[in-house]
Amino acid sequence: MKVSISVGGRFHAFDMAGYFYEAGILHELVTGYPKSVAENFGIPAKKIQSVYINEIINRLTSKLGLGYPLNFFACEIYDYISSKIIKKDSDVYFIWSGYALKTIRAIRKVNKNAIIILVRGSAHIIDQEQLLRKIDESSKEQIDKRMINKELQEYEESDYITVPSKFAHDSFISQGVPKEKLFLNLLGVDLKEFPFKVKNPKEKLHIGYAGIISKQKNIKGIISVLSDLNESGHECVFHIAGDFEEGYADVDFLKKYDFINYVGKLPQNKLHLFYEEIDVFILNSIQDGFGMVLLQAMSSGCAIIATTNTGGPDVIKNYENGITIPIIDNQSLKDAILWFENNREKIAQMGLRNREITESGFTWNDFGQRNLVFINKLINN
Repeated sequence: MKVSISVGGRFHAFDMAGYFYEAGILHELVTGYPKSVAENFGIPAKKIQSVYINEIINRLTSKLGLGYPLNFFACEIYDYISSKIIKKDSDVYFIWSGYALKTIRAIRKVNKNAIIILVRGSAHIIDQEQLLRKIDESSKEQIDKRMINKELQEYEESDYITVPSKFAHDSFISQGVPKEKLFLNLLGVDLKEFPFKVKNPKEKLHIGYAGIISKQKNIKGIISVLSDLNESGHECVFHIAGDFEEGYADVDFLKKYDFINYVGKLPQNKLHLFYEEIDVFILNSIQDGFGMVLLQAMSSGCAIIATTNTGGPDVIKNYENGITIPIIDNQSLKDAILWFENNREKIAQMGLRNREITESGFTWNDFGQRNLVFINKLINN
């Protein structure tokens, strides 16, 4: 069996490719990242084709604040080049959504028996658009219509769609995608990269978030709740690591709040040090396919607060290892933070439980095995 992967960025594709290489079935990885980055995951250069023009465009447009029009263009360029260079003789393809339509069609012309699995890291794109509008009750377009139309075609033309959480899975069902077309595979974490550390009680409750500081993550909702709590006499520190979504917030905005400790964007090999400093990790997303930061924080021994529209419900049992809350619900978020403030002695035990959970089904090896079982079943049938 030969498996090929195409991904415009990185996401969890390199972890997937590393497992397939070790299993002896990786035919090729086409990526928007330089070869040197992928090689760090144990994938030899001869197995990698790098098309990083889209990453250059995306990073440039992000700095210039040009946004979606050129982002869509970047995806189209990657998809076009991928369609030309990807090897057409694989048995199975994993192709990331938004970067896939031209590539799917090019493969179909040559290899009609190939099994094409679309990788979607978020909810169904129609649900994603609707959820993003809920934040400020906006009627403004949140996702480029051309991208929405492209992804809908990708959903139709792929054989299967793999999603990383029950929330994402159910969003596809609600949009009429047959259950038989979906493959739910929860993500993984590198246990060595995110070592466990016991949380000792501190004078103040230390809360953290790592990732893009964006509307979709509803970071301003967390800040609003913590601002109210601190003004009313509670002592909470909010540690933030990550880059900013253009037009949403910036360093000057964060500097207005003396309870925020912003450490900038950290390389992945430094993130474990960030998690060591916090007691409770919050993922307050409006929608998030899974959020790999959840498992990173859990592996590191943090307790969790996460909305129901993330992978939170897949890994959290309320008051056992964390708390799940509804989206855009500041009162529920406040109540959850206060619960942790009043039950600090339980945080260490919850963190230990979270480490145990990641060790028993949520490593990248576990993720890879589930993928392999799935595609073996498809090939054998």
